[in-house]
Amino acid sequence: MASQSLTVAEFIELPIVKAGLPELVAGTEGLEAEVRWVHPLDVPDVSDLLRGGEMILTTGVSIGEDASAQRRFVRDLEAEGAVGIAVELGFAWNRELPKALVEEADRRHIPMVAFRRGIRFVEVSEVVNGSLLDSGHALARRGEELHRILDRLVLEGEAAESILAEVSRRIGNPVVLEDARGELVALGSVTRQEDEVVDTWSGLKWSDRDPGEAEGAVSVQVMVRGRTWGRVIALQTDDEFDRFTPIALERAAVAVGLGLMRGGEEAELRARSRGNLLFELAAGLMEPLPAARRASTMGFPRRHGQLVPIAAVWRPDAIEDGVGYEEAWAPLLPAIRAAMAEPDRPALLGSRGNCVLGVLDRGTLGSEPDDVASRERLARRFAGVLTRHEVDPGSVALAIGGAAGGWEELAPALVRARFAAEAGAAGPVRSWHDASRTEIGQLLLSMRGTPELARFSDERLGPLLDLPGERGRDLVDTLEVFLHSGGRKTEAAAELEIERQSLYHRLSRIEEVLDVDLKDGDTVLALHLAVMIRRLL
Repeated sequence: MASQSLTVAEFIELPIVKAGLPELVAGTEGLEAEVRWVHPLDVPDVSDLLRGGEMILTTGVSIGEDASAQRRFVRDLEAEGAVGIAVELGFAWNRELPKALVEEADRRHIPMVAFRRGIRFVEVSEVVNGSLLDSGHALARRGEELHRILDRLVLEGEAAESILAEVSRRIGNPVVLEDARGELVALGSVTRQEDEVVDTWSGLKWSDRDPGEAEGAVSVQVMVRGRTWGRVIALQTDDEFDRFTPIALERAAVAVGLGLMRGGEEAELRARSRGNLLFELAAGLMEPLPAARRASTMGFPRRHGQLVPIAAVWRPDAIEDGVGYEEAWAPLLPAIRAAMAEPDRPALLGSRGNCVLGVLDRGTLGSEPDDVASRERLARRFAGVLTRHEVDPGSVALAIGGAAGGWEELAPALVRARFAAEAGAAGPVRSWHDASRTEIGQLLLSMRGTPELARFSDERLGPLLDLPGERGRDLVDTLEVFLHSGGRKTEAAAELEIERQSLYHRLSRIEEVLDVDLKDGDTVLALHLAVMIRRLL
């Protein structure tokens, strides 16, 4: 017998049971009930003798010939949790079981079996119960093994996705994590693509069925500090659920709950989940329709206006040593999301690395999506959140794009927004950058990986960078500030915190080393491109 659950139907088919020529005479509807124990029983009063899940073996001698007593015997067994009754003929009844006994069992959907050949109850009990014990021990071992693995993942700081993926591998089905609002937060699947899992979960959600209670799903609550945070749900898309499935989910719920108790873990989990969606859409790894469906599971409405992309990037050296980018973003994103959104028009924001991508319903910008004043207001909200969290707004470059007609147009708009933010992070500080217009920095970033760009920069700046020590880099930095200031020497000297005479000397040295004239327009343009390429790429 396999180390899995045993149903009444499977019990009847066991060789040691088949030796008694079993005939099913009632209760076919209950054949899939699980047998927890085989219990020989020949007493009239069964109260307090059972624990539930027993298959009863009896000769019937204690039941009697009275029809009401026979019906009462079946009712009492049902009340005590018995899942089946097997009666050996030849003791109380020779050829057929009493009609009242059979009818009562059938009415209560309790399988009743008649053994037409003698069978030793003690042997049946030893064999079947021994196998059930082995099965229980095997389940316990599997549960403990999974418990150790999940504990290690939690201690190593692994994300909830890793926990769900490990459980998915063990049960052969996808596992999702949803919060108390019913939003999909994370998933793990080694058997199905992510969009297939989301479709399955959404199908249950939008059919007005509780995904955790529907047929083909098993759920366990996730508790954090004594409150229900959400639940983990296994979706039966591949393997049949077995007795290990709820055990594995219990272990997963505990591990996820422990992980969520770490400071900032919940915010990081939500940011990472939303970030994965938007970054995969921008990279062309997710089609627009599945992306829209996935966004709806995160609280973004299926019915919306035009979509406005935003991106934000930390400037170099803006993060303290030892603090990860996602750790720095995590406490900010909920507040940014709230500030960017309006009633009934939520915003969707997520992070990956040093970048945040987001999508806003057109309503968050007012009636005209390209209204500069509306974008300025949005940028002020963004800066206000940073200030309230004691973050210098100048340490983050924000880009706001033009409105996209739908999810099909959103992917390239997100790419442009990210390029604009990355270019802005490498340039002068601004309150926001317009991603609806392609600027030089965005154009250069879209061409990254092109060897000609690096060669162009090296050819123009190489002689300076080849100077010994830090002298060459200092001159390149001076040149960059001078060019960014538009050639205004007073402004450049102030930014560099040097005297104007020192600036004149440096510029003269740059002209000498590069053999150029900084008053020549083409030369200035070429050098400006070269320093931008070096900064961006």
